[in-house]
Amino acid sequence: MRRRLLLVALVTGLAALATWGQVAGAQSVERIRIADAAREKHGLPAGLLVELSSPSSYNRQSVSGDSGRWTGPRYEERGNPNNANFASLDWTVSFDERQGDPAAIALANVVHSDWHPDQRGGLSVPHLVGKRDVGTILGYYVMLTPGGDDARYEGVIAFPLDVDLYAVVDFEALEPPSDSFIVNGQVVASSWNRGQVLVALAGITLQGNLPPKIVAVRAYERGRLVKGKVVDRFLDSVLGAPVSLERQSGGRWLKVDGTKTTQRGFYSVRPKRRGTYRVTVRMAGFTAMSREIRAGR
Repeated sequence: MRRRLLLVALVTGLAALATWGQVAGAQSVERIRIADAAREKHGLPAGLLVELSSPSSYNRQSVSGDSGRWTGPRYEERGNPNNANFASLDWTVSFDERQGDPAAIALANVVHSDWHPDQRGGLSVPHLVGKRDVGTILGYYVMLTPGGDDARYEGVIAFPLDVDLYAVVDFEALEPPSDSFIVNGQVVASSWNRGQVLVALAGITLQGNLPPKIVAVRAYERGRLVKGKVVDRFLDSVLGAPVSLERQSGGRWLKVDGTKTTQRGFYSVRPKRRGTYRVTVRMAGFTAMSREIRAGR
């Protein structure tokens, strides 16, 4: 199984946050569906969505379409505790249809382009179908800050959904605004905001099947059993996909058996009499076919 790629800087940030109790379960989960125009153009399933999990001390304050705000713990000015408010984390999900790699797409979607780079690199987004982890999709993230005593941070990640279609998630930690403030009575504002953006970036998942792309097939038991696996363009398993075993008959292909892929993307079907067979998967407007094989009694 492919391991999730996390940069050393991200791991370090999360480890530090663990001491403050910020990594334990999200308080709010946002589920954003792929924009209809982009989804239909690329033939993606209607159930596909981007899922965001807030840091554990943040709760949903507002949601409007594909953007919203999470509100976190209290912060106060050092030496003046009456000057206080609550930390916030703004998020936006968009879908970018252009050519380019994830790094170029992420940089193109930065809001505060005049801020200084903080860190950047590859980050793999977990791909789930229900509660089942089927793989990861490699994206690219960038973080920026004004620098100095300014405590604000922006983090942007882009990851592919299809050829020339990227999901882009932007986080802005704008409150507390400067290092004259501390959070929870002890954490410097810039350290807090930076850490929460890192946690938010690590909490992104893609939920739902992507269209089938490759159908692996092989005959077993001297041709009496045909087994294989169905995966998408990122080689992640496709779960619950309808599978048809077809036998060649003259110039036609006749369905002789059918099933669905398992919770690991595998299938098993039984041919009948000896002949040339193939396995076809039709799902979300896509059709994927295996190579032809000889099987049957």
